[in-house]
Amino acid sequence: MPIRPRSTQPTSQPVEHIFPDWGVDVFESHHTAGWTMPAATHDFLKIVVVHDGEGALARGDERVPCKRGDALVIPAGTSHEIIDSETSPMSLYVVSIRPRVMETACLDAGILPTGVLRLGSHSAEKIERSMRRLLFEQTLGLPTTGAQMVALALRLLVDVARVGTFIQTEPPAGTVQSPVRGTDSSTRMRSYVEDLSENFFEATNLDSAASMLGLSRRRFTQLFREVTGTSWLSYVRKLRIDHAKKLLESTDRTVLSVAFECGFEDLSTFYRAFKRETDESPNKWRTTRQDDEPGASQNLQDPAQRNGEVA
Repeated sequence: MPIRPRSTQPTSQPVEHIFPDWGVDVFESHHTAGWTMPAATHDFLKIVVVHDGEGALARGDERVPCKRGDALVIPAGTSHEIIDSETSPMSLYVVSIRPRVMETACLDAGILPTGVLRLGSHSAEKIERSMRRLLFEQTLGLPTTGAQMVALALRLLVDVARVGTFIQTEPPAGTVQSPVRGTDSSTRMRSYVEDLSENFFEATNLDSAASMLGLSRRRFTQLFREVTGTSWLSYVRKLRIDHAKKLLESTDRTVLSVAFECGFEDLSTFYRAFKRETDESPNKWRTTRQDDEPGASQNLQDPAQRNGEVA
């Protein structure tokens, strides 16, 4: 299905929602001074990320300030209005999702936080990346675009549901909050370490991690050790091996499948890392803890033994 491109030029008028067949619409909205939005109620869920500027989300008599790095979660059927600051109009990423997308995935919209979410710097960067990926995929118009858009939208909803646990309530009047942009590097590191528990299998290398946080390799290494008490490599490797142990004990997946799912690029590296952490090979670990393991005979032979290597 061809995708009609959206203008990314500043606008003073509300942007029209255009839903393709798959039920996910995403666009950028850059506001000019004097931008106004009449109160609206939609039959779909809307998630808005404030990329720049500041303003407020109005729902009924409630008016909550929002700024760069915040996310606005507006459920279907909610009357709302987005109001820009007179001096700092906002630039927004907006994704709208039809209810049937969530119904197909058995995702209850009720688990999502609503209103203005105060995101930490790492969560804000992660969600903005998801928005940019959605924008990119939407322009491709490939036979797989619909499936990819739905998958990315559901991933975004899961991320929003999880960061919702850490919503900060509005501070008392007169309280000054530091903007996300000025969050110190130690706070960014703590947020990054928390996030590792859910994406350790995606971690690539130390340099890319440092770059993502805007830190030098030396500073990243220093802060990571201060927060965790160990090195980046050791920490990620332990997360991967701990997950591998759970999979070996509770599933009949082959060792190769377990290694891949845990983020290892090759089987030999997985065997060496596993043995370093447990003093046992993955096959021995599984055998001693799961005597009646179904399909155990399908597991691959230890590559260190196969190749005559010492792991």
